[in-house]
Amino acid sequence: METGLLHLHRTLGYLVFVLSLVGLVLALTKARTDARAARLMDQLHRFGLLMAGRLNILIGVATLAVGIWPWTTWWAWAGLLLWAPVEIVNKRMISPELALARDGGAASTRLVAGAAAELVLIVAIFGLMSARP
Repeated sequence: METGLLHLHRTLGYLVFVLSLVGLVLALTKARTDARAARLMDQLHRFGLLMAGRLNILIGVATLAVGIWPWTTWWAWAGLLLWAPVEIVNKRMISPELALARDGGAASTRLVAGAAAELVLIVAIFGLMSARP
């Protein structure tokens, strides 16, 4: 069971990383002005990145509960705390801009800045989980 949890946690981490990278590429290319691309980015972001990330957090806490890692593992808690800014960036920057682009308007550079900030945060979380200092 522990091996399965660790593999699922790692695989979802890769998925969140790739979806964050795809979101940044979409924000840099067409999602700011094209309603269809904004809808696609919104779906990938909401149902892919955010839901997979939240599920990954639950699985990470489950690995602590099962006893794979001790509860005093600081890098696990740092990764958990770094997820909070991802949620804030989504709520304040990405979601409103995607809603504007979906409705036919043009999103501002806040969409690109938010997608880049999410990618940086996810890379930091991914780095902590991979290095396990």
